[in-house]
Amino acid sequence: MRRTDAIQLGRHATQLESLYRRCFTEPPWRESAERLAGFPDRLTAHLGRGGFDGLLAVDDGYLVGAIYGWPAGPELASGSRFDDALAAAVTPAVAGRLVGPALIVAELMVDPAHQRRGIGRSLLTRFVTGWPSAWLCTHPEAPAAGMYRRGGWREEATFAMEEYPMVLFTWQAPV
Repeated sequence: MRRTDAIQLGRHATQLESLYRRCFTEPPWRESAERLAGFPDRLTAHLGRGGFDGLLAVDDGYLVGAIYGWPAGPELASGSRFDDALAAAVTPAVAGRLVGPALIVAELMVDPAHQRRGIGRSLLTRFVTGWPSAWLCTHPEAPAAGMYRRGGWREEATFAMEEYPMVLFTWQAPV
């Protein structure tokens, strides 16, 4: 595993897009061709976020996992379908846990052929280390949802994003 910034991760955009496609064409996601084709634009937008940080898991020169995100702002983001759906789903108390100094985990992907080997858990644990709190969203039936629950992440809210059910998980650093 190696840490990466936006510039370095951008150099892996083609491999990252391939990884994304391998991860999100399988159930429960079954992302549409249009959604898959939009990943490069979403990645470019993500790379431009202040404080962007990430980790890559590489096995014999092959990208098998990635995680990235950025520090949360002082208030909940708005203006995108995702941000607006999330904001509508949370209570004020939960919303308070989704702002700075929390870390937003935007993407966590592990190649399906390499899942259940601890790569995702290692990426996530290493990524949130040093942060007081973090949050992420996933499909409630995604294999990673069980990993979050077992890892002490707390289910805070459910909502729909386009045609996908989503669950919000939050994490607090041990005291």
